[in-house]
Amino acid sequence: MKRRTLLKAGALAGAAASFRSIPLFAQNPIGALGLNAIDNDAILIIIQMFGGNDGLNTIIPVDDPKYVQIRPNISVKKDNPDASKRPVRILSSDMYFHPALVNGVHKNGFLGLMDAGRLAVIQGTGYENPNLSHFRSTDIWLSGLNSSDPAIRLNEGWIGRMFEKNYPEFPIVIPEHPLCLQLGGTLSMLLQSDKGDMGLAIGDVDSFVKDGGTSSDSPMMAGTSNYANEYNYIRSIAAKGDAYNKVIEEAWKKGTNSTGIDFAIANGAKGSLIRQMGIISRLISGGLKTKVYLANIGGFDTHVQQQDTSNNGQHPALLNQLGNAVSMFMDDAVQQGFANRVVGLTVSEFGRRPYENGSNGTDHGTTSVQFAFGTRVQANIFGANPDFSDLDRNGDLAFDMNRNIDYRRLYSEIIQTWFGGSADDSKDILKDRVVPLPYLQSPIASLNDPIMNYGNGGLRYSNDIASSNSGHLHFEVKKDCHVTIRLYDSLGKFAGNLFDSYIIAGNHSIPVDMSVHASGMYICELSTRNFRHTTSIIVRK
Repeated sequence: MKRRTLLKAGALAGAAASFRSIPLFAQNPIGALGLNAIDNDAILIIIQMFGGNDGLNTIIPVDDPKYVQIRPNISVKKDNPDASKRPVRILSSDMYFHPALVNGVHKNGFLGLMDAGRLAVIQGTGYENPNLSHFRSTDIWLSGLNSSDPAIRLNEGWIGRMFEKNYPEFPIVIPEHPLCLQLGGTLSMLLQSDKGDMGLAIGDVDSFVKDGGTSSDSPMMAGTSNYANEYNYIRSIAAKGDAYNKVIEEAWKKGTNSTGIDFAIANGAKGSLIRQMGIISRLISGGLKTKVYLANIGGFDTHVQQQDTSNNGQHPALLNQLGNAVSMFMDDAVQQGFANRVVGLTVSEFGRRPYENGSNGTDHGTTSVQFAFGTRVQANIFGANPDFSDLDRNGDLAFDMNRNIDYRRLYSEIIQTWFGGSADDSKDILKDRVVPLPYLQSPIASLNDPIMNYGNGGLRYSNDIASSNSGHLHFEVKKDCHVTIRLYDSLGKFAGNLFDSYIIAGNHSIPVDMSVHASGMYICELSTRNFRHTTSIIVRK
């Protein structure tokens, strides 16, 4: 067997695991820092919600009478006699948080994040001609390639391809820190590329928490037999993992957590999302330079007993864990001063069918809701509300490009805005020209940003007359530069240019006429050559 074949087949993971109880799977970590390396210190956290999260009972259209009609037993009702079981309105919209996302143990969970400007809700995410197989649809989401054709093998993740593109000298030189780190399990396809695996997986989260990392001291095997040669090759790769073990262990020892996450780590369920987010926070604060973290939470395949009339059940418990984990992490990140470098994104392979089944559950469906969190997200609701009058022949919410959001637009935004890639970079990675959804701002990671951190992240909209659809955009620039201001609707579609000119340093107030635009939420994007800032504008008529 060729060494590359052995590596790609995953035998290395099993072999590495056999060296005592190494919790890190050393799978050919990413190589040299090339000329095209991603040069900012931005960090991405992806939370995979495996099983297909029920978006309709996560962000809830409570005011639509059809919602309660088609879900008589599992719907979340506004008139619940227990106030803590009622859905919670999101800003001034007609959509609501599931109470489990809000009534957690930490600062009102997702409601607190939204109020603090640290959460984006992205409705109706999916893709055309959806595949309702857990495994194929997961592969589609992780690969970033839309294909339900079983003859087309999906072996590489979009993150893996992004790093492969940016680190062309791989695998000659090994960087000091792993570029990607997965909490639990064997390395996900998300972090794999054609040249090998672009990170490490902590196989046993609880052992890692207890021991703070371990390393292998297994010696090389004597002799020149085929078995010895392959064993020693695997051992040499594992030794590279040992080096990362030491780096990770050092960061773990240097890092800290806020009291809330410390308490959760000490008392939470084994392998829980709260525990995983606590580990990530501590490693970041300890100086680990990993750029992508992958956390996992399963159990969303809720065919049976998803929720009862009192809002108890498997799904509310999972949402509660999600709300607590993310809100605790963000509080910790803000307290420790690295929040402006971190953004998080949830992914789940599909949603659930609108109609409940006969077992107080839901079956595999199409579109769902995802969340982005961080101080650099545009805190608002993106995407159109679910339309129960537009169902496909299976009774699922139909995917309509005029109403729904292609999940790859979330990735394109990360590639271009968060990691500073170009539109051509995004096309190379996603194998298609995908327009970014403007839900992010550039990370505050460079002193070269010409926009001052003024008002709402560098851009602020004011409407002095409440009944008027006109107002002003306010911002300040530190040096002369070219500024473009564009307007997008809630689906991320371009709605027009508001400003495009070279301006001098100083404070600026640009008049804006919104009377020509329909009612709704809009995203206003201010961009310079390398940086962008966003704010929201609400039009009511």
